Amino acid sequence: MSKVLMIESCEKKTVLEDFSNTSIVHVRNSITIAKELAYKLVTHASQIPEAASEKWDHIVCVYASPYMKYKAYMEIIDNNPDAKLWFFVNDHDLEDNVLLRNMVKKYHKKYHVICNNQRSGYRHWILGKKLEGGKLNDWIDEWYTVNLNSLIFNNVKCPVKTKDKNGIIYFGTFRKHRAKDMAQFNGIKNYTISSSVKNQDKYRAANIQAEFIDKLDWTLGSETLNNYKYSIYFEDLHTHTNFAYLANRFYECLMCDVLMFFDAKCEKTIEESRKMGYIIDDLLIVHNSDEMNATVDFLDQNEKEYKKALSNQRKNIAVAEQHRTETLNQIQSILS
Repeated sequence: MSKVLMIESCEKKTVLEDFSNTSIVHVRNSITIAKELAYKLVTHASQIPEAASEKWDHIVCVYASPYMKYKAYMEIIDNNPDAKLWFFVNDHDLEDNVLLRNMVKKYHKKYHVICNNQRSGYRHWILGKKLEGGKLNDWIDEWYTVNLNSLIFNNVKCPVKTKDKNGIIYFGTFRKHRAKDMAQFNGIKNYTISSSVKNQDKYRAANIQAEFIDKLDWTLGSETLNNYKYSIYFEDLHTHTNFAYLANRFYECLMCDVLMFFDAKCEKTIEESRKMGYIIDDLLIVHNSDEMNATVDFLDQNEKEYKKALSNQRKNIAVAEQHRTETLNQIQSILS
């Protein structure tokens, strides 16, 4: 069995398995992968000496922040010259990993990628960055496209809350490439956006109107997302034409029994996801705030129709569980 080390440089000495101290998706994914596949996970610079003292068949870099303490983590790379190096990335807009970039500069060695985007659908300005006499893309060897987003799904206590749900929520960091689409839904009634205070200012600057609250709590079984009745799915303009699987927010709403509406501009994502077995009701595909308000009013006034729509969405639980298992099996196979 291969020895696999995952480097998730979030600089938290203790990353709780119930996710109560982090809302960052790639951190939660790293915890899930390491736990399910029995991989070693390093999350803090203080853990480097122990990790560097061992020999690894595969070293997986997850975090993409340019601010990670890459010089300290290079000790692990230096002590494992034969290890196969990987970049796990769940977002087409993330830049390359600074540790792997400096590994290329030092050793002129290629690395490999596991991503929920196809190589052809990743940001060309990122893959085209100059690196050691060529482009970043020249230093990437194998590229595997898997549904990393499905890893977030956990059905241990799903659905958690079925009564006293209210309101519509969108949650997550500000994305400039979806701001135009979101602004077209400014008239949604009883609409909340959950994000950090820093990101709330970015939403407001982009003329996106809602009630703003701080980040949600993701403690398993007590997710505050459960308090909401509906959500709406937006995506980056790039994703309108480059399929990258359903976003984490879809799986989180499925887990928390929150009925998900879709911006009609996500047509390709809807179409491809239906091919994968997911049920997305035409009723829940909306073009603007007026259409969404009318549909929400209809569902609120017709409990039978609301329960029917929610029942259809719950059928996706089995599909999500299957894809989560397939993703873990794919990762294990790739790193075997």
